[in-house]
Amino acid sequence: MKKLLVGLLAVLFAVVPAIADEFPQTIPPVNTPPQVYMLHSAYDICANNDGVGAQPNGFDLQLDGCIGLPAEWRYEEYAFTGENLKYEILVRDCNGAQDVSYAKITVDGYVEALCTQIAAPTVSLAGQVPASCGGVAPANTFSTTYDKVYSCVLTVEPSWYGPKSVNIQAYDQTNTAATQGIAQSWYFNPAVIIDVDTNDGADHIWYELPAGQTVVFPGQTTMSGNKLVVTNLAEGGVDLWAFIAATDLTDPDHSGARCPVSNVMEAETALDYRCKIGTFEQDTWTDMSNKVNTAACSATSCYAAKPLLAGGVLDMTQSIIGNLQSAECQFRLTIPTECTGSFTQGKLQVIVKAV
Repeated sequence: MKKLLVGLLAVLFAVVPAIADEFPQTIPPVNTPPQVYMLHSAYDICANNDGVGAQPNGFDLQLDGCIGLPAEWRYEEYAFTGENLKYEILVRDCNGAQDVSYAKITVDGYVEALCTQIAAPTVSLAGQVPASCGGVAPANTFSTTYDKVYSCVLTVEPSWYGPKSVNIQAYDQTNTAATQGIAQSWYFNPAVIIDVDTNDGADHIWYELPAGQTVVFPGQTTMSGNKLVVTNLAEGGVDLWAFIAATDLTDPDHSGARCPVSNVMEAETALDYRCKIGTFEQDTWTDMSNKVNTAACSATSCYAAKPLLAGGVLDMTQSIIGNLQSAECQFRLTIPTECTGSFTQGKLQVIVKAV
């Protein structure tokens, strides 16, 4: 028995015991970047009554500022200081809505504005958001599990100039940013430039003399022998709403002029105009007016100057000179009765405002 026990112990001690061990493994980070979807965009053009931004303005009444049209129509992507670009976006994160930190607007890659989360969004998602996250995040439906909605407002600053890219980026807890290709190209604070010339190269508007006459008699009417040409050379594709006015005509010769009451020939009495812009042509004549710097400016009258196309029903195409396009204006002069003098000093004034 003793020999059996010793042999059994020898067998037990000869067995090698099993040992547990560990070996490292790694997996990719469990994170997907947030997805950004544009839901709605709006543009605060030439307005200053909504508590955000300010109406563009300047000291040069001839060129600065913009014209507020009823529908705020603007065909090109340009914006001036104080105008606002407004967006509502949805940010979807497959890691969960709690992973979304914030959204920001960038201009040429520089962060310029922080977006505000909308706790109870009401904007429509119809047709805007696809099903995602393996199908668990629904299409066209706001999900409190995966989504956050933000309002983003960018007010144009005076130091911004030229073409720039405006984008919206959303960030998660790891500071990963993403966008869904919703960047827009904008031209900020473009220079408004016009060229005013004549169609015959003359440096002034001249008037025809009636046949056989060397002067124009009181009470007679004569047409301008050339036309005023106004060309829009503004930067950034800016379209211009154009107005025209005139100073009164004066006699520089110390001749004792009178026409008919004082020594000036009033433009409002003597001058009419009609203009053509593209296929829009004013066939009837419009009475000229004087510019009044203290007067208001709207689509129908700007500092008392009148639109180039002033006689028809106002719509969104009248008096707009497209970028790199021109307008032509002809003039009609009627000499008042009881008028004498050499009224060779007077100016036509063109006022333009960015649409």
